[in-house]
Order: sequence, then structure tokens, then C-alpha cells
Amino acid sequence: MSHHLDDVLADPARLLAADRAAVRGHIVAAAKVAESVGAEVFLQAEAIFGGVEVPSAEFASWLHFAAQATGHEEYAEQIAKAEPGMPWRTVWAWWRPANWFPSLPSLNGDYYQVHRRLYEGTEIVEVVDHRGSIWLDVETGRRVTVRDEGTLAEAPLAPKVRNAPRLYDWELSAPESWPEAVAFAVEGGRTRYLVEDMHGLAVIETDAEVLRDWPRGEGMDVTSSEEAPPGPAPVRRRPTGPLTAARVDDAFGQRHVLRIPDSALPAGLEHAGSRRLLRDVGLPKWWVCHQAEYEARSADAMRPPADGDVSEDGLPAGVVAADLIAFGMCDYGELYLHRRDGSVHIWSRLEGPTDETLVPLAPDLDVFIRVLEAVYRYSNACWHPYPVEEDQEAVAQVFLDEVEELSPGLFDAETPSGMMWSWLYAGITELGVDGF
Repeated sequence: MSHHLDDVLADPARLLAADRAAVRGHIVAAAKVAESVGAEVFLQAEAIFGGVEVPSAEFASWLHFAAQATGHEEYAEQIAKAEPGMPWRTVWAWWRPANWFPSLPSLNGDYYQVHRRLYEGTEIVEVVDHRGSIWLDVETGRRVTVRDEGTLAEAPLAPKVRNAPRLYDWELSAPESWPEAVAFAVEGGRTRYLVEDMHGLAVIETDAEVLRDWPRGEGMDVTSSEEAPPGPAPVRRRPTGPLTAARVDDAFGQRHVLRIPDSALPAGLEHAGSRRLLRDVGLPKWWVCHQAEYEARSADAMRPPADGDVSEDGLPAGVVAADLIAFGMCDYGELYLHRRDGSVHIWSRLEGPTDETLVPLAPDLDVFIRVLEAVYRYSNACWHPYPVEEDQEAVAQVFLDEVEELSPGLFDAETPSGMMWSWLYAGITELGVDGF
């Protein structure tokens, strides 16, 4: 029976005919199966859309979306072939799956805007947030480069789109953002809608012929997605491997990253790892998490503290002001890099036991940047958790566990380092997207 269900998960046609409860049970019983493509798509479909029973054709729409969102395009094609009667299909999905913690997409609160634009005669979707603009090809969802933002124009709405059917009229089960989906293209009986959600964007398509006999009247039901489905949650996934220039650009926005050539590196900086990171990977120039804001100094302003910036009384044993290179500022003090060992510190202005002392923040710039990146990566899940992710507190613990694995003891609340960091990441662990 176990091998039979392995085969079912590998074959969308058989999966659509299978009992969902039996599939859930099999995934729980066979730990390795949860890592398979079929299991991942199945669990993501239920995590995003819920556990309610729906017609097989509609469940195919769920599976197709989950496959596109997780990058399993070949599996998505198999689903589409297995069920040509899907009430809607996913053209593309730029979406955060459940229990995935990427820096993008993350469409939180008032931090972002979405526009349909024309660029050199091609329609694109523009996503703007505090990190800058991202442009997606409306046909494929792939990132595109805009060389001159001044040439962007608002994409017009074709007249026949104004009479397009409203997606929320059909009796379907979907998240709360689906009823608000905006029709933007109609051709040959097919209507395309842009779904805008805090977890991302998607373009979905309906076919009038397929929906001819689909029930209407009761309207779309969004309640299923508001509760965690029975059974296991999707496997947790997060970025792995070394920091790269591309990863830093993606997390902080290319315009907010500083890279310094060898010839312009701070005078006296001996630590090889810091030199490599500043030159090849990049340092965030600007980062914000609610009231906590950080800004890097320009390369020519990275220098030892001036007289009066630090007090010898607040320096730990063995450290003198000449060992330090100021590289940034935040609301709670000036940030310093130790020129020989590469450790990161802050001269604290936070009232309390750390005030007017040099507090260690990270063993090196790599860890410092990874923590700032992690705050961005976990913000969407902390502020807008899927039901399977439980709540903000549960996701925040996953974030804290990741940092503990990265640098044990860094966030220990009983240490000056932990006290200082708690003010920097409080925006995702204790507050909501609106800052409360």
C-alpha cells in the first residue's frame, strides 16, 4: 500500500483520484516521502487553500498553483494534462509558499505598491517597496530589467475587459485575495486575472467554456484557507550556502548595497574576510524594521572613531579606539568593525546597562548581514503566517532558532548583545506589520 501511494504522489492523474486523507496519512508515515515533489505540491496546495473537500477539477487548480509557486513546472504541466477541466489555472505565481522563508516576495502592509506598466511596448507588473522596484513580465512572471524608469507608462485596460466575468461569482474555495483579483486581459474566451496578496502575486486564467456549467450564485468561499488543514505541514525551507552578491542584492535591493574596491577599502582594515565581503559580496547601505533603522557610511567616511565618540571606560579589556573602524549608524548607536579580527560592535546609546558601552553584535560581517537578511526573510511569515505556520510567535521562534544555529548565544536575552539585537528585530517578533 505504501509503494502504491508513492506512485500516486508521483502521478498527478492518480493523485486527483486518490483519497486526500489517505495521502496525508501516507506522508506522515513515510518521512522521506514528504521531500518528494508530489508530497510538497500536495501539502502546499492544502496549506495555501485549506483542507475543505472540493471537486477534483478544483483541487487540480490548487495543485497547479502550488506546483508553479514552488518551481515544479514539469509537475504543473502534468497536472494540466491530467485535468483540462480546471476552473482556473496558474499562468505564473511569484509567491511565498508556506514554511518557506525567502526575502522575496514579501508584500507587507503599506510597504509595497503594485502597478501594471508598459515598457517598450511590453506589459509588465511593477512591484515597489522600500527596497526599490521589481519588474515582472506579465506573460511569464520572470524578472525583467528596466533601464529607464522614466519611460514607464500605465498599462491601459482594454474595453472588453470591463465586461469580463467577476471571478468571485463562481462557487470556488480560495484565499481572501482571490475575490479581489482584477481582470486585465480577455482573448478567445479566456480571461486573465492578477491576484495580489500579502504572500505575493499571481496571474491566473479562466476559460469560459470550462466554466460554462460551473456553479454560480453562492460566490467564492474564503473560509477554508483560514484554518490549518488536517495532517502534516510542508517541510521548512530556507536559503542555504554562502552569502553571494546576488543574494544580498535580492534581500536588500540593489540600490541599497555598497561594494568597495580594494583601492578604497578603509585604511587599516586587516581582516581578510571583511575585506573580501566588502569588496565582493556587499554591505547593506540601508535597512529598516519599523523604528529600528540602519545606514552604512560611505567608503571614504569609514574611519576610526573621532575624539569623544567612544570612551575608554566603555571599551572591553584589550580593545582600544584605534582598533575600531566606524562603518554605519543606527538608532541605538554607532556601528564599528574591529580592524584585525573582523568582529562587529555597536557603541550603545540604549538606555540601561548597555548605555555608553561597546556591545558586540556579531563575530563578523557575514553573520551581521545574515541576521539583517533573516529579519527581512521572516517578516512576511511573522506578519502574515499561514495557518499551518501557526502565529507570529511560532514563526518568530523559527527565526530565533535559525540565528542560534548561525551564531550560538547571539540573541541571549541576558547578554548585552541579546539586549541590543532584541530592539533591532522586535518589528517582526513582537510587533505587527502596522507597528503595534
